[in-house]
Amino acid sequence: MTPETFRRWLADRGCDFERHPREKSGGVPSVTVRRNGRKAEIPAASSTNTDLDPEEVRRIVEALDLDWRELPGQEAFSGNFGKRSPAAPG
Repeated sequence: MTPETFRRWLADRGCDFERHPREKSGGVPSVTVRRNGRKAEIPAASSTNTDLDPEEVRRIVEALDLDWRELPGQEAFSGNFGKRSPAAPG
């Protein structure tokens, strides 16, 4: 999932974004995402052509108390979180 798709998905669920400028020491700019009193930090400098790390996406989604199974293309993420996928009905 691209950063732009992820941000759009978060915004559609009522998340607010607060951009933080790069520190003088040269750190990576970040964005604080807020939803219903919860917050998570996401890197602001992610390339729009590069997919996000599925573990990072899952961490952010859980921190904001959202359901990762609602993510667009979540089937691509489902096997990447160290949890066992449900068995197909037999």
